[in-house]
Amino acid sequence: MTAHRAKMDEMRALMQQARATSDPAERQRLMAEHRAKMQEHMSGMMQGGNADMMAACHQRMMMMHDMMEQMAARQDLAQDD
Repeated sequence: MTAHRAKMDEMRALMQQARATSDPAERQRLMAEHRAKMQEHMSGMMQGGNADMMAACHQRMMMMHDMMEQMAARQDLAQDD
């Protein structure tokens, strides 16, 4: 779970930087980096055979919630362009 939180913090920082910049090229670069990190993290969440299925399910639901927040933030930012 610590690794997940670190990855989410990294994605949030990228999103915050994208929101703060007024340079469209820099925003696009940051959004591309955010998308790549999000896809990498999501693919990692979908792999693995966890022994404790219920604990893993709960943990993944929490991660998916965090990811949905990031997706909504991306959509909000894309609408601003």
